[in-house]
Amino acid sequence: MKGIDRSVQPGDDFDGYANGKWKKTAEIPADRASTGVFLEVFQKAEKRNAELVKAAGEGNPAAGSNERLIADYYKAYMDEAAIEKAGLEPLKPALAKIDAIKDKGALSTALGAQLRADVDPINATNLDTEHLLGLFVAQGLEDPSRNVPYLLQGGLGMPNRDYYLKNDKDMVEARTKYQAYVQAILTEAGTPDAAAKAKAIVALETKLAQAQLSIVESEDIHKANNPWPRTSFATKAPGIDWNAYFKAAGLDDQPTFIVWQPSTVTKFAALVASEPLDTWKAWLRFHTINENASGLLPKAYDDLAFGFYGKTLTGTPKQRDRWKRGLSRVNVDLGDAVGQIYVKKYFPASSRTEVQDMVKNILKAFDERVDTLDWMSAGTKQKAKAKIATIKVGVGYPDTWRDYSGLEVRPDDPLGNHQRAELAEYRHQVAKLGKPVDRDEWWMTPQTVNAVNLPLQNALNFPAAILEAPFFDPKADAAANYGSIGAVIGHEISHSFDNTGAEFDAQGRLAN
Repeated sequence: MKGIDRSVQPGDDFDGYANGKWKKTAEIPADRASTGVFLEVFQKAEKRNAELVKAAGEGNPAAGSNERLIADYYKAYMDEAAIEKAGLEPLKPALAKIDAIKDKGALSTALGAQLRADVDPINATNLDTEHLLGLFVAQGLEDPSRNVPYLLQGGLGMPNRDYYLKNDKDMVEARTKYQAYVQAILTEAGTPDAAAKAKAIVALETKLAQAQLSIVESEDIHKANNPWPRTSFATKAPGIDWNAYFKAAGLDDQPTFIVWQPSTVTKFAALVASEPLDTWKAWLRFHTINENASGLLPKAYDDLAFGFYGKTLTGTPKQRDRWKRGLSRVNVDLGDAVGQIYVKKYFPASSRTEVQDMVKNILKAFDERVDTLDWMSAGTKQKAKAKIATIKVGVGYPDTWRDYSGLEVRPDDPLGNHQRAELAEYRHQVAKLGKPVDRDEWWMTPQTVNAVNLPLQNALNFPAAILEAPFFDPKADAAANYGSIGAVIGHEISHSFDNTGAEFDAQGRLAN
């Protein structure tokens, strides 16, 4: 209500009336590329997270407990002096393995070892990874009974192929600055012939970009369902030693993969065969450093990374404070550990029940409106109503939490902590392969200010952190809550019937 400009008549300019005062006074923070209500709620959650994380170590919690993991992870990340002193030492074992690569078979092993579960083409529309390929684990598009592995294209250090292939002024400038950035990172790491290697790396990534499908093509779900038997990779995509690749990735026992962009994988494998081994080794070296440069390596690397990815690509003038970035790291790598503490303190059971009831009411209204649609056939109405009736609704937090008991977190190893957490997440995803789908699984943490529709699971998640004023206020009138969080709920339900959601039936099967 504070953003309303009452000097404007809503009938003349409703946007000016509803948002006019806010537009006149809102400022974009120097460490952000945009602002809005979501940022305001995020900052509230961020402040709460900071209090929880900083207090996690109080009382000397037991080894292996969530509180101890959180405290040790955050302490390690915040010890900038120790990070400066360590220099590149924590990465030397990984860099030594790259230096030791002697042939394309060993290169295939190295490429397989870096595979991670870092893409999600359906729930989060995350189509990019710095690794050559990315893994997504979810139910089959045609068989929703079990989880299968999806392989997606990657390999680029800039956001997508357009940055390498388009010739407008902004993209040309980005390419020039990217090559300078690659050279600067390699130089900082003491890499011989950094300029020549940077040029070769960008040239290789340009060839990878040329081999990739566009974003529009990659979002076409009907082109994605390409099952490749494990034994067919050598003939469908010669150039990579796939036995070595999948063994290093821990996937050598998987009978079949869904290859999201098959022509790309074929071309990538050909590039592994045709491009010089030294170029691939330089590419591996750069990306091994680059993916850790922001916050996990000394300030020189951190500043270089922000200069390119922050200032050049997103126009953000100021790096976020270290403590804020530390919170982000903890929430990525120990999300459920923080989430359990967050909901215990900030999300009462009464709020969960109230929002669950709101979702039920809005789903009921949605169902009733389907009956009145004169443009929809009776058969389609039946399918739509079946989908509405079977939507799984998660409010606040999951009923089953992630178990971090086997994860090693040390108070003096920030880079190692992140790498072990990333590997643990990968193994968690791989362990789901071949098993029945858990439709109650969450894809967001409770402290995330967002909401999501999961078309494969036919499910909705509404994390606790978005269930705050001005979106939801348990003390507010019901009309106000239906007008705010109700709009978010309706928005997420509508995704079940948009260009993507409409492709899936009530069981999450690709059916349209």
